[in-house]
Amino acid sequence: MAKYSKEQRIEAIQQLLAGKPLKTTARELGISPQVLRNWRNQYEAGGYEQLLTTRQHYTAQFKLEAIVYRRENGLSYPQAAADMRIPNEGTLYAWERIYEEQGADGLQDTRKGRPPTMPKQEKKPQKPMTREQELEAEVAYLKMENAYLKKLKALVEEREKSAKKTK
Repeated sequence: MAKYSKEQRIEAIQQLLAGKPLKTTARELGISPQVLRNWRNQYEAGGYEQLLTTRQHYTAQFKLEAIVYRRENGLSYPQAAADMRIPNEGTLYAWERIYEEQGADGLQDTRKGRPPTMPKQEKKPQKPMTREQELEAEVAYLKMENAYLKKLKALVEEREKSAKKTK
């Protein structure tokens, strides 16, 4: 599936709001009519905010509520996804399929991939440096930069000498 920028989404919706036909707009912008229809549903359900924001992680409870909501109200997948602020109706379809096969336990968050072997280290908040420490850090950086430039100059001179000898 192609990713579209926020500007492309806004432009497409503005053209639809101006009264341009959906298929014409889709053809001109090089977007699938189905994608454009989904954007329109999202816009109608929650405005530009819903159209432009995406959620990545959903709880099992939310997934179950979305499935029940769609079934109780007899909504299509695109309409239910728009109402529940789910960017893609395929996600809702997948949840429903998993629910039918495995039940509510299948909707639990399952991380893909290998579990981390190293525990995450917490970053300690750094204390602000004093003026003296800032100056010492700057001097150390400048010394390192100077040493690097000296080595670079020596390597360039050596390369030039070897190039003269081979001629």
